[in-house]
Amino acid sequence: MNKKGIGILMLMSSLTVMVGTAITPAAAELGRVYNLGNYASWLITTPALGVVVSTVLFGRLIDKKGPYWLAFAGLFCYGLFGIAGAFMPNVVTLLADRFLLGAATAAIMNASVSFISTYFHGERQLKILAMQSMAMELGGVVYLSVSGMLADMSWRSPFFIYGLGFLAFLGLVFFIPRTQAAPVHTDREQESPSEIQKGVPIPFVLLIAFLGMLMFFTVMVVLPLYLQNQLGYSPAFTGYYLASIDVVSVIAAGFSPQIVKYAKEKGCLAIAFCAYGLAFLQYFFSGKSFLLWTAAVFTGIGFGFSTPLYNNLIVNKSTPSNRGLNISFCTMAMFAGQFFSALLISVISAERLFLTASLTGFVIMACILPVAGMYGRK
Repeated sequence: MNKKGIGILMLMSSLTVMVGTAITPAAAELGRVYNLGNYASWLITTPALGVVVSTVLFGRLIDKKGPYWLAFAGLFCYGLFGIAGAFMPNVVTLLADRFLLGAATAAIMNASVSFISTYFHGERQLKILAMQSMAMELGGVVYLSVSGMLADMSWRSPFFIYGLGFLAFLGLVFFIPRTQAAPVHTDREQESPSEIQKGVPIPFVLLIAFLGMLMFFTVMVVLPLYLQNQLGYSPAFTGYYLASIDVVSVIAAGFSPQIVKYAKEKGCLAIAFCAYGLAFLQYFFSGKSFLLWTAAVFTGIGFGFSTPLYNNLIVNKSTPSNRGLNISFCTMAMFAGQFFSALLISVISAERLFLTASLTGFVIMACILPVAGMYGRK
């Protein structure tokens, strides 16, 4: 795959994380327009439910047909359903539209990781996956900044950002090869089942992916309402603040392959969850503005150090015949974390949620090293 194709893959990837967050600066206003109150967070995370429900089907399709046509349909529907959200007449139709947008996102996410695992291997694969995380968060910097400005104009305006799906659709048509089912790579052919099965099992990786994304999206879902309704900040400030988290995530993701070289995957993940724990502790005491900004740094480190590893670990534990299905399970775990973050804010106050999440992050950090070490000795 040439550089133009890689560039389109990065654009595709940038669309996936912002599927919910593109409208976060308008969340408070959407809550008033549709009379949702704090349940406006469901508009942010309903796409994640669409991902969770549909992703396994798409994973099976990739194993049978390859990723190209799945990406083709997913990108077109992403642009269509994304923009349509601005014109939904009531909350029921808006939630249904957001659910279908999530299904389109599942197709894009599974296809993009499948493209990467098909064309890149070994250390190069981890670097491309790190680039993917950087693209996701760099897109967030731009999309959230623009969304914040648009939300000051109208609550409808941020929905038009989803039109970038049509741009990625054109890039796919012109610059990405039309692969069929993922070809078997020779290195994978030569590995025995025992070699592939060594180390931490896939269910443990999926659990870590779920908890990591639950941590990150708890921040992204809670903060728009918390900053505007309780601390009195504007939608534009909210967009800029969330974008600052993405800036740090981009930088951290770029350094993650080097961290893995020295501390291995388990060390990098332990650092990530320690950073999440510190971030939530500072949000708990966020009456001081400088703590908001240091919390943004730690949140970005948590996301940037952890997200590239989830799919890399899953791909390395998979064979060509089940790679698409396993990638879909990882996508499901990640977006399930996003969806459940909205449930948490619906039943727990922001301050209690910050403290609980902080303690959870430190507990996960403490568990990663011994558990990974135990499986490493087997």
